[in-house]
Amino acid sequence: MEDTAATIEFKKKVTVKQAKILLVDDNREFLSITRDLLHHKTGYEIITLEYGVQAVEVAREEMPDVIVLDVFMPDIEGPEICRAIKSQPDLRDIPVLFLTGGGVSAHFKARCLEEGADDFLMKPTESEELIARLQVLLRIKNLQDELRAERDALEIKVQERARELQEKETLAAIGKMVAGVAHEIRNPLGAISNSAAVLSRDLVLEGEDLKLMDIIVRESDRLRLIINNFLKFAHPAPYHFVALDIRSLIDDVVMLARRDSLFSDEIELEVQYQDALDLIEIDQDRIHQVLWNMLRNALEALHGKGKITISVSQTTGEVHLWTKIRLADDGPGIPEAMQQDVFAPFFTTKARGSGLGLAMVASAIRAHNGSIALSSGEGEGTEFIIELPVKQHNMSR
Repeated sequence: MEDTAATIEFKKKVTVKQAKILLVDDNREFLSITRDLLHHKTGYEIITLEYGVQAVEVAREEMPDVIVLDVFMPDIEGPEICRAIKSQPDLRDIPVLFLTGGGVSAHFKARCLEEGADDFLMKPTESEELIARLQVLLRIKNLQDELRAERDALEIKVQERARELQEKETLAAIGKMVAGVAHEIRNPLGAISNSAAVLSRDLVLEGEDLKLMDIIVRESDRLRLIINNFLKFAHPAPYHFVALDIRSLIDDVVMLARRDSLFSDEIELEVQYQDALDLIEIDQDRIHQVLWNMLRNALEALHGKGKITISVSQTTGEVHLWTKIRLADDGPGIPEAMQQDVFAPFFTTKARGSGLGLAMVASAIRAHNGSIALSSGEGEGTEFIIELPVKQHNMSR
């Protein structure tokens, strides 16, 4: 059996995806001949079915690209099969080509179209015409699939942009409020702190009095730190980018962590670097604070026992070179219900936390044209992945 020029050209066009066709007809001889013919001329995967009542079940199992359906079948009529297929959300976008014999009225065709038919072809049919009709339906389906994918991607982008705008508006309002409150508190707090320092110096305190004075001084210092963090978050200072070796910065933070009160002999802290790393343009103080906040959170999560892993690598994207910093711990993990809020300002599960740590981390990463992602589950540990561009100039996302 020789291929015609049209068939050869058609085979050249079908290169992206191997199409799958579901052929439903009660005539076993017709199914066999048509299956062999289509497969030989097109290379399609052809699935045959003699019983219309099984069409929905088989279609769901095989997810064909096109369904070729006989109008008249002994167990169930074609329009009913078509209606059942098109009523299923996961099947309704599959094109249905009806094969009809002579004597089909316009009224019956209209009924088929109402039930979701996409095309008709009279029996007996020439193979070239059947292939041409299938080609058209495949093209339409591919275009529809692409449009749906673009629509879904656009919806995601719109939702992300809406969240970003809402977050910015919320942060602006919060920042303005916090800055005002912080300024109002800072001055009297400073007076309290200074007075406590003078009293602790000039008075001879013992027992409970000494303990109370220590509490006043300590809590005043803690409140001053919280207020300063509020002000930094509300009105961050300008960023100053310099090219440096990220390894030296991480080594400094790791050294601090090993000397922290939360560190213990039962905590393993492992650092892994890619063999060769380019210098990276960052605001040194900001990224130092980012790494310290995240590492200390990991230490708190371990409660004195467990493992923390920091790994650094660089990969080339479509345009830019990126530095990837992965920080993972094998602690109790973060419940899924809380994960979407961990970067939100003032969200905290700590009794004495301000809820600004990870919010400031996310803000600093965005200011570096980077991204931060979280992967965690209860009892499965927590992993943060930070991606930062090696060069800050000409950055666009």
